[in-house]
Amino acid sequence: MPDIDIGGATLHYATSGAGEPILLIPGLGLDHGYYRFGIPLLARHLQVLAVDPRGIGRSTKTPPPYTVEAWADDFAVMIDKLGFGPIHVLGSSLGGSMALALAQRHPGKVKSLMVVGGSELDRATELNFRLRLRLIEKLGMSDEVADYMGLWTLTRKFINSDAGYATMRANQDIIRANSAESYSAFVEALLKWGRCQPGQEREAKCTTLLDSIALPTLVVTSDNDHLIPKELSDLIAARIAGAKLVVMPGAGHIPFMEQPAEVARIVLAFLEGLDG
Repeated sequence: MPDIDIGGATLHYATSGAGEPILLIPGLGLDHGYYRFGIPLLARHLQVLAVDPRGIGRSTKTPPPYTVEAWADDFAVMIDKLGFGPIHVLGSSLGGSMALALAQRHPGKVKSLMVVGGSELDRATELNFRLRLRLIEKLGMSDEVADYMGLWTLTRKFINSDAGYATMRANQDIIRANSAESYSAFVEALLKWGRCQPGQEREAKCTTLLDSIALPTLVVTSDNDHLIPKELSDLIAARIAGAKLVVMPGAGHIPFMEQPAEVARIVLAFLEGLDG
């Protein structure tokens, strides 16, 4: 698993497979292990690069604050240094926001864009993330906070299965590897991207700015995602010309954990369609 110096920081990534390269960007507070079930499936057809964003996992932990835009800029440098541009880019959850920012700020680096469980933030979602901040302030990165996150990101059916429960617990171990200060900074970055921070009341929501993206785009959502419901992901597909929207039945917020074979099939079918 190599590291790459991007100037002022080092990004860690895991690579496997051969073929066209695809960059996988993980969700909030999780490292490249976010895609541990999907990587072997994608790597049968692609060269997979699953990255730890700055501040997470084995990448450099620079002091806060963080921003979605700065993470995107990091990936742009990474793509250049690896000589892979333009590259297919897939992001899930907060990683989806990073992928959108990368496509907006560095379109020449991106060959196609895939956003899984991504959206703007509505009032209910903002409340969810602000409650996380308050819980962390009172309890730190505790078991209670970890359970709260697990219940919002995974479906009831998945958690009630032995394999799903083990997956949730493994995710929680990765989450708890973040300091309370760092994880809170990640949430603050997401709130800023969602135009939910004080002073942003008059700023346009991020989804209203997506029409500048002119790339082949896939948006994947689930009818059972209770953190980012389908109608929020619909906003992304509606703003990017020609975007393809796929709704996965019952997959929850992290289909790469709950239904890895099906979401990998959707991604590969989309990429194969680009060649047709």
